This record gives sequence, C-alpha cells and structure tokens, in this order.
Amino acid sequence: MIEKTTTYTCLTLKKTLFLISFLCLIVANSFSQTITINKKEKALKDIISSIEQQTSYRVLFNAKKVNSSSNITLNVTNVSLEEVLNILAKKLQIDYIIQNKQILFIDKKTIIQTREISGIIKSKADNFGIPNATIMMKGTKKGAVTNLDGMFRYIIKDADISSVILEVSYLGFKTIDVPLKNKNYFEIFLEEDATNLSEIVITSSYGTSKLKEEVVGSITTVKAKDIGVEQAVVSFDELLEGQVAGVSIQTSSQLGESVKIDIRGQGSITPLNSNVVGTSTQPLIIIDGIILSEETGLDGNNFFDIGEGNLSENILNPLAKIGIDDIESFNILKDAAAVGLYGADAANGVIIITTKKGKKGALKFSVSNQIGVTNAFSGLKYLNGEQYQTVINEYNLNSGNLQNIQPWNGVNTDWFNLLNTTGLFNRINFSASGGTKNITYRASLGYQKTDEAQINNSYKKINSSFSLKYNKNKFDVSFVFSPSITIKEDPNKLYSFALPPTIPVTDENGMYTPFASFGNPLAVANQNKSEAQTIAFLTSFNANYNFNDKLKFSTLFGLDFSNKDEDKFYSGLNGSGDFGTDNDSPFFRDATDSFGLVKARRMLRNRDTRRWNWNASLSYNNTFGEHHNIDGILGIEARKEKVNFGYEMGRGFDDLSNPQPIINAFEQDYENDFSESAGRSLFSQFNYNFKKKYFFLVNFRIDQSSAFGDDKNTAFNGGIGASWNISSESFLKNSNFVDFLRARISYGTTGNSRIGSYRALGLYTRNNNGYNGLDYANLTSAPNPNLTWETNKKFNFGFDFNFLKRFKFTTDFFRDEIVDQIVSRDVNIESGFTSAQINGAEMYNQGFEFALSSTIINTTNFSWTSSFNITTIKNKVTALVGLGSAFSTAEVARSQTVGYATSSIWGYDFIGIDPATGRELFNVNNQIYDGAQVRTLFNSSDWKPIGDSQADFFGGMNNSFNYKNFNLNIITSFVNGGDMMIDRVLYDNYRVLSNRNISVNVLEDAWFNQGDVAIHPIIINDNPLISNSTKYLFDTSHIKLKSISLSYNMPVKKLNMPLNSLSFTLNGSNLYYWFKNKSEDGKNGVAEFRNQYPESRTFTLGINTTF
Repeated sequence: MIEKTTTYTCLTLKKTLFLISFLCLIVANSFSQTITINKKEKALKDIISSIEQQTSYRVLFNAKKVNSSSNITLNVTNVSLEEVLNILAKKLQIDYIIQNKQILFIDKKTIIQTREISGIIKSKADNFGIPNATIMMKGTKKGAVTNLDGMFRYIIKDADISSVILEVSYLGFKTIDVPLKNKNYFEIFLEEDATNLSEIVITSSYGTSKLKEEVVGSITTVKAKDIGVEQAVVSFDELLEGQVAGVSIQTSSQLGESVKIDIRGQGSITPLNSNVVGTSTQPLIIIDGIILSEETGLDGNNFFDIGEGNLSENILNPLAKIGIDDIESFNILKDAAAVGLYGADAANGVIIITTKKGKKGALKFSVSNQIGVTNAFSGLKYLNGEQYQTVINEYNLNSGNLQNIQPWNGVNTDWFNLLNTTGLFNRINFSASGGTKNITYRASLGYQKTDEAQINNSYKKINSSFSLKYNKNKFDVSFVFSPSITIKEDPNKLYSFALPPTIPVTDENGMYTPFASFGNPLAVANQNKSEAQTIAFLTSFNANYNFNDKLKFSTLFGLDFSNKDEDKFYSGLNGSGDFGTDNDSPFFRDATDSFGLVKARRMLRNRDTRRWNWNASLSYNNTFGEHHNIDGILGIEARKEKVNFGYEMGRGFDDLSNPQPIINAFEQDYENDFSESAGRSLFSQFNYNFKKKYFFLVNFRIDQSSAFGDDKNTAFNGGIGASWNISSESFLKNSNFVDFLRARISYGTTGNSRIGSYRALGLYTRNNNGYNGLDYANLTSAPNPNLTWETNKKFNFGFDFNFLKRFKFTTDFFRDEIVDQIVSRDVNIESGFTSAQINGAEMYNQGFEFALSSTIINTTNFSWTSSFNITTIKNKVTALVGLGSAFSTAEVARSQTVGYATSSIWGYDFIGIDPATGRELFNVNNQIYDGAQVRTLFNSSDWKPIGDSQADFFGGMNNSFNYKNFNLNIITSFVNGGDMMIDRVLYDNYRVLSNRNISVNVLEDAWFNQGDVAIHPIIINDNPLISNSTKYLFDTSHIKLKSISLSYNMPVKKLNMPLNSLSFTLNGSNLYYWFKNKSEDGKNGVAEFRNQYPESRTFTLGINTTF
C-alpha cells in the first residue's frame, strides 16, 4: 500500500513540473517576440493595433481612465513586448497586467504616505480648548473631532502628504485652512464669526432655534461681549441704549430704577395723568425660559399705585436680578413672525435672554475686578449768595414787601456741591465651568457696589448663578438657579433741592440749621433712612426627550420669586420728620409740651411676588425628497402670578433719631392688598423651506386670562411670514459682490394681557373709622364684562444684504396698528361710579429701521470693525371712543386727540416777554394775550400740539480698533427730537424764592426795567402760573459718548504665565453729551434742566483673567 501511494505521488509531481515549465516557455516565447513600431503623434489605438498585429495578445483598458485618443510618438525596432509596454506605461502614467493572452492597462499604483498628527484647537477670545471642533482633510470627508479639552489626534494618509490642507471649523467660528507641511503638532486658534450665516439664532423660549439664514422673523441677536459689559451699569438693558435698531432705551439717572424699553414705539396710549397703574408698556422678558415679573401698580388702591412722591414705592429694575457677567446674549423679537408664538403677551415685543452655561472640557475659572470713581455732572447752576439776595430783594420790591428787603449777609452756601460729591464703584465676579461627556456645569458669584456721587446714596447687589445639564442618549435635563440680593439706599432725597445760599449749613452751636417741612438737606441725608432690599431667585427646570432625530418632547418650569422690603425713616431731628401740633388728639405728648408736637415718621412697605410658568411641547422636523424641509412645534402653557402688598406707617416716636417699631408710634396706619392673575395657552408654529431658498412660517396661539370677564377671556392671535434667499438663485450664486441677499415679509396679531388683575371688575376702596367706627367702602371703578384684549396688528417687510465679504446691511419697514386699547372714561354719576375702563382707543406706530456693520480693515496686526443703526418712528391716534378727545391735568400737558401722536405735548405758544410790562405773552388762536388773560379766557381745550416726546429718529454707533494686543472700543448713541417739558420750579417760579434757590439764568434773563428784552418775566409774586407752554419746552436732541474702553491682552503664552488669558481694561462710562441746543457758558440749558437727579460719569480700571 505504501509503495503504490509513493508511485502515484511521483507521477503527479512530474506532471505539475511539466505544466509549469510549459507555461514558462510560453511566456518566455511571448516576451521574446520582437516588435517594431515607428509612429509619430499617433493615437493610442493605432499603437495598440500594431502590438496586437505583431503578437498574439489583445490589449484591454477602461476608456474613462485611459485616453485612447491621446497622441503618442513611439520609435522602436526589434524590441521585446515587455519593453514596449514599459515605454507606454511611462508615457501614459499607468500600470499593466498580462493574463491569459490579455494585456490590461490599469491605474498607476500610488505609494501612500502616512503621518500621525495631533494638537489642540482653542478659542482666540478666551484661549480655552473647543470641544467637538472638526479637522478635515480639505476636499474630503476624512478627519477628526476634538475631545472635551479641544485636543485631537489623527493619522493622515495621502500620496503627497506635505501638500495636504487641514480645514478647521466649529459652529459660530470662522473656518480656517491650515497647511500640513512638515508639522506633526498644531495649536490652532479660531475666531468667533458674528456674521456667519451658520450662526444659531434662538427664535423662542420653547427650545426652537434656526440658522441665521433660515430665520423668517425680524430678530436681532446681541452678544454680551459686543456691547461693552465693562461699563458701570446696574443691569444689562442699560447697555442696549443706541445699540439695536428699533429699540429705544430710556435709562434713569437714579441707580437701580426701572429702564423704559420701547420696541418699535410706545405700546399703549399715554395716560392723562401721572398715575400709572397695572398696564405694562414693556416687552415680555424671558430669562432661560422664566417669564420675568414686572413691578407695576395695583388697580383701585391709592397706597400701591406707584406715585412719584417721597412716600411712594421705589420701583426697581427686575433685570438687576441677573448679573451682567452671567448673560450670554439677548434676542429681541419684533415682528409678528417672531413674536406671534407668544400671542396675547407680545404686543410690546419679546426679549429672550440666555445666560452662560457650562461647556464640555476641563474645569475653567474666570475672575474679574473693576474699581473706579463716579462723579456728578450737568448739575443745575444756582444763584450764589450775593446773586440770590439781589433777586429776592427785587422780588420783595416788586411785590410790595419792602420790609423784607435786606443786604446780603455774606453767607454763600453751595448746597448742590455739598449734596453731590465723588463716589466709588466696585465690581467683582468669579465663575467656574466645565463638563464631561454627559454633564456640563457652571457656577458664578458677583458683587457690585456703587457709592453714588449723591452723598449717602448707594446701590449694591450680589448675584449668583448655578446651571447644570445632564444628557444621556435621547434624554437631557437642565437646571438653572440664580439667587440675588439688591440693596438701594437713598436717604439723600433733596439732592437737587437747593436751599437759599444765604442759609448756613450749621448754626453757631454746630447744629444743622433747622428748615421747616423739608428739612435741612444735609441733615436729611445724614439723619434719615431710605432703604429698599430685594431678595430674589430665578429658577428653571427643563427636560427634553428625543424619540428619534425627527420628534422631540420638551417641558419647562420657571419660577420668579422675590421679596422686596422698603424702610423709610424721617428723623424727628430735622424738618422732614416734624408734623406740627396735635394737642387735641389722643397723641398729646405731656403737659410740658403744650403744642402736642408730633415728630419722626417711619414707613414700611413690602412687595412679595410669586410668579411661575410651565410649558410642554412636541417639536418635529423632517426632510422630504431632497429639497423639502419642514419643522413645527405644538405646545401648551400655564402661568400664574400673585403679588402681596403691605404698608405700615407710624408718626410720633419717643426716639427721634433711630427707627422704632411701628407699634410704638403715636399714630399708626396699616394697609394690605394683593393682586392675582392666571392664564393658559395653546401655541403652535409651522416652518417650511424649499432648497433652503424659499421659506414660509405660520404660527397660532390661543390665550385665556383671568384679567377679563368670562365672555371675553379668550384671545386668538397668530402670524404668517415668508422669506426668499435671493442670493441662492443662479443669477447671484457666483456673484463676487453679493454674499447674501434675502427679502422678508410678515403679518399677524398679538395682544396685551398684562393690564393688571381686575380691570374688568368693579373696584371699591375700603376705608377705616366710618359710621360707629366701622369700616366702609367707596366705589371707584365700574365693572365692564365686555372689556377685552388690546390687539396689535403687526406688518413688517425687510431685507438682509451682505456684500463684498465685509459689509452686512439690514433694513425693515414696520407698521403696528394697536386697537381696543384700554382707557379710562367718565361715566354718569347716577351709576355710583366716577369712571370705567373701556376699549376706547386706536393708534399706530410706523417707521423704518436700518443697521449696517462692517469690517473696514482686517490685517495681521490691525483691524477696524464698525456698526451703525438708525430708526425713525411716527405715531398717530386714529380713533377714540367715549368722550372723544380728552385732555390731561394741567401739569402733564398730555392729550388724547385723533390725528395726533399719543406722545404729543400740548400747551400754549409762548412768544416772549412784553418789554413794556415784563409780563408773559402767548399766541392763542392767532391772537396775542398776556398770562392773566390766558388763565381767565382759556382752558386745556384751547391747547395745541407744541412738541413730541417721541424722537424723530434715534440710533447709535460702535467702533472697535485692534492693534496687536491692544483694543480700543468707542460706543455712542444719538437722538434727534424728543421734546420734554421741564418743571417751572427749576426755571422761573419766583414764588419758591422764600425757601429755595433758583436757576442762575434768572439774574441775566429776567425783566427788570421797561424796554428790557427778556426771557423770564418780571420778578414778582403775582405772575400767572401757566406751566404748559413752549417756554418750558426743550429739544433733547443729542449725541452721547456712552463709553470708551482701552484694553490690553497680555501674551500669556510668550511670557510662560500659568494662565489662559490676562487683560487690563480702562473704561469711561456715560462720558459726554453734545446737545443740539448747547447751554450758554455759566447758564442752564437742556443738559442741566432735563435731570433733577444729577447724572454721573464713571471711570474704572479692570483686570480679567481665565485659567
């Protein structure tokens, strides 16, 4: 058996060796065949034909990879097939394979090179690593993504590896190209790109967002870093002045007080008196999904109606609850396409504020500190001691009080300078943030204190914030908690109440010179107390679940909680706490005090606010075919607010110098009330776009509010919008001039349900000590079950135009028609009421917005960027119901009249002073009358429009210059028009001369003798008081230098400092005004008259570091 197997194996081996030898002979014979070809510039197919004719081989190739029509020159004689094929392969840059009598031409085999590269991608702004940034081989989809620390590692494979270009990108940053060359390690810095069309724009607080190029509505995004957060302000909204087209910001010179924000004009008709109750004219403000509460008055209660006297509540800015350094961005929603999702709360626009959150990466710290000084400027100039005595002697002479004429006593007290000096500013912030794959976090703590230029007045606040986000697979949840404490102290209530300069500050005993009723201003500032403290926290909880990449569920709960307590004490040691005698009352002190003097007063107020909102929604997005994209949201929302008001006041204390419990007072008064409102809504929005070229949006919302009667408590609002990305069309796609061009249009309705809690109900006031000592009530406002929502019909048409790679231009035309506005009208006295609330007015706001930003110069070492915006607005009342046109009280100079702006100022036309008599002259109905005749013959119905508090146009400009590590930023704003009526007490009301000083202008500009050409009338006590006239009207047109900042960024890496960044900043805030009507040297003008509370400018030095 073994022998047979061995024999068979030997035979098989012999056959195999024979076959191999035979094949080798065939191949050798084939290659030994000689070929002769002599062809010049012949097509490849001719060469191949010759080879096939002289050999037994057939040549095959892929015509897409080998050009058979290419011309080749080949001169060979009696050479082998192999040599001919090698020559052709070299000429054609190909390889070949011989198999089964076939020659196959193939691609030339490339030698692939490999190199491992690594590095880190950082943000140029803060030197921190950027997680999830991409590094791609340009022109391919091959590359890597950075880790949580911004680091990457990747193996490059390419035939010519040194010529590879790396394309580095991250959303919101400029994409850059980095040549690979011979490097293995890279440190790459990305610069944020504010104009990038791929920037994400937050379109609502319900979790919706869009790429900038896909936004249909009129939305302006403001990043905190772009508007000078180093300015010495209390809240972020103050920084917006002049920075956003269509948005008017009116700040108060008193720190911490509310800022008036008008988006595209005044949202409600001007009331005919100075009492502002529950109606809100401010935009809806939402912070991280939390609907922010607003401090407004309470309908039907005179104790809580927000007055303007010393006993009234200090209304503070709710945005002070958020630290300036905690805010990431503002998104301002203007038109119906943008605000329609908010329905009946969005008539005045919507502001969505996003705070800073943690980012994935290593734990990072940021610390900053600013210190500086603040001083008052543009204060009123008053008469000095000698001038005052001259004026008051003239007053007494002309008034017949000859016995009061006396020489100057030599005293010259400058009360204004004593009450206003130099204050200090300090702001400290600390934050820490970081994150892992599933968790991100951020915590911050800030402290700010301003000792104002007004002595003993100060404002301080502590802000903190903590945010946490967790995500796992399809689920994510986030939590934000922002507690704060604000304390405003302003005992210096007489900051501009300048006593006669002939009164010394102290008497011969060193005691404050007594001054009845008001008190010695310095004594008031040092002995009284006025403090408002607010403890608040904002909290939001948000959860999202992604069913798939198309469908998501979201829910959010927000809470705005605040307790505000005010404490005002008027010391019995000065006139402000002296309330005269009361010897017939049970509060008679004792037998030694025969006049029953009641001294010292203390008042306590509290406002406790609890507001919550909750929403849940489903959002969907999908792409059909290749070009049809849709997305939408459907949700529900509920909200409720309750505000508890408290008031306690006591007069007459044993201890005159220190605040005591109210229960110890001789006279006591207590009041309590509350306001409560609730609402619920259904909201929806649908978006469609075709090829990301044509966009369409529709939104719809149903609101119900407890503020209205059962028959009118539901509102239906919504909007539609469309946009066309014209630059995506073929005729512009390859334009070198047009980068982006889009047209937008929208129309829709919104409402205003923020009108107080009880407008539709009948209101009464409860009073104490009625018949038999019982409480009793007075009817004040009639019920109106037909009262319904104010409605704003919004139309907008606009263009966005980016060109030449450096300019970005946006313009909008808007018209808002506001109907069913709620006004107060008198009713028949037989009804038992004096007035009722009705939907009785209509008006419109119309105008244009323009905004332009550009990078004017951008070189390696120097850059200059600039932005400019301007807005024009026209307002007109178009309809009134009830009593027709109505006029305000005399001192307010307002009217509700069809055909005129609600912001019009009404009064008489002052034409000058009669040179013969020194009396005021007025033009009424084209006839000239003096002041006495005007008061006798005419009333408010004879007024005419004399001015308009709404500016004709307003805007601002921002310029930023960068040279190497230096940055200079200059921010300005401007207003043209915007008239104001000043208080005649500050101007030429001579009747106050007995107890206070007056404007220095009077000495030179008053009438003294016949023939004088004067501005002010004769100095006498019987001048008729006619406050509403062009005499007291001033044009506030101006250019304002808001801020100049110079900063230097230390080259921390070059200096091997263990920091990511370190910068120093010198800033000047609220620096200077150039008024159209400049004040004469040494005199008062609009700059001085417009603010009784002096403005302050602040200079600070700051340091900021991250590590």
